[in-house]
Amino acid sequence: MIELDKGNAVFKHKPEDFIVEEIWENYNCKVSESSKSLENAHTDFGKLDCDDRRDFLTCDLEKINIDHFTVFSVLSKELNNFPHELGYAGTKDKIAWSCQRISIFNADIERIRNFSIPGITLKNFKWAKHKIKVGDLSGNRFKVILRDVDKDAIKILSRVRNTEYLPNFFGAQRFGSVRKENVIIGKLILKQKFQEAVFTYLTVFGDKESDEVKMAKKKLKAEKNLMKAKQYFPQELRLEHSILDYLSKNDKDWLGALNIIGEKTLLMMCQSVQSKIFNEILSRAIDERIDLKKISISIIGYNSNFSQGRMGEIEQDVLRDNNLEINNFKIPQAPFLSLKSSIRKAFFKVNELSIETEKDELFPLSKKIILTFTLDSGTYATTFLEHFFTLR
Repeated sequence: MIELDKGNAVFKHKPEDFIVEEIWENYNCKVSESSKSLENAHTDFGKLDCDDRRDFLTCDLEKINIDHFTVFSVLSKELNNFPHELGYAGTKDKIAWSCQRISIFNADIERIRNFSIPGITLKNFKWAKHKIKVGDLSGNRFKVILRDVDKDAIKILSRVRNTEYLPNFFGAQRFGSVRKENVIIGKLILKQKFQEAVFTYLTVFGDKESDEVKMAKKKLKAEKNLMKAKQYFPQELRLEHSILDYLSKNDKDWLGALNIIGEKTLLMMCQSVQSKIFNEILSRAIDERIDLKKISISIIGYNSNFSQGRMGEIEQDVLRDNNLEINNFKIPQAPFLSLKSSIRKAFFKVNELSIETEKDELFPLSKKIILTFTLDSGTYATTFLEHFFTLR
C-alpha cells in the first residue's frame, strides 16, 4: 500500500489532551468544565427519585488517567456489585479524560452516595429497564491536542480536511502496548500450543523494560528451567511469579497456567490475531484497488464463510499466510476463547471535523494542533490520527 508522508506530533502528553465523550441516540455525555473537579468529586443524584426504583440505574462515568478495567474493578468493590452487574457500551483509554454511560444492576443507593475515588465521578443518574451493553452507543466525540508538531504536520492539515474516507485498520494498541506480544501468544493459543504460549509469555519483554527483567527473561529462554526462574525473576514480575508458582504445584497444566493471566487478557490476545488478519485482508484489497468504501468485510472466526470472488481468495490467502485454518478459532478446552466471525466497516468517515492551530504553551517555540471530530461506534481515533501523523 502506498505510504503518504506524515507529520510528527506528541500524542497524549497529558490526559486532558485526549477527551472522549460518548454519543447516544437521544443523549450526549459531557466531561466537566475542569478536570480538577475529579480530584475530590462527590456523588450528586440531582433530581433522581431514589425511591422510584427500576432494575438498573444508569449514570455517566467520568474518569481521567485510569484504565478501563481498573475503574470497573474499583466500582465492583466499592458499590458491592459483581463485575457482570455493571454494564458499559465501550472501553475508554487510560491516558484520556472521558465520559461514558454505564448501568448498575440492583444499585445500592447509599454505597453510590458515599462513593468518592479521586479521578472518577458518577453523575446524571436515571433509572432504566435494561443493562447497557457493548455497542449500544451511536459513536464518540473527540477533542485531541497534538503537541510539538513539526512543519510537515502543519502542511498536511489540508489533506486531513479533504480526506472523506479512511481505511478502518485496527490500531497498534490492539497488538500490545508494551511487549507487542498479543499476536504471537494469540496464535499459539488458537493452535492449542499452550505450553509454547506459556513460555512465550514468560520470556517476551519490551524495549522499555528494565535490564534486570530483560536478562531474567533471556536466561529462562536459554535454560528453559521454570523452577530456577523463580529464584532470579525480579519481584516486579508478579504475574510471571504467579504462573511459576502455579506450575510448581500443577505440573504441565499449561492451560491452567495461562488462565492466571486472566480471561479478558487471553481473549484480547486471540482477538488480536483476528485484527491482524483483518488488517492484512484490507491492505491487500486496497492494493488491488477493490472499492470497499461503503461496505463491510469479514473478521474471520470459526463460523466464517469466505466471500465470493476475489475478496474470498484474498481472505483464504491471508489465513494461509498466517498458518491458520478456520477451525483454529474454536478451542474446545477453553470455549471462552473461541472466536465467532463478525463484520467490520472497511472504511470509516470522520464527521464534524474541526482543526485549529495555536502556540504550544508546553513546548516553547512549537505549535499544537487541536482536532475535534466524531466517529461512529467501532472506529478509533488513533486509526484516524495514525493515517496522517507519526505519534510519539
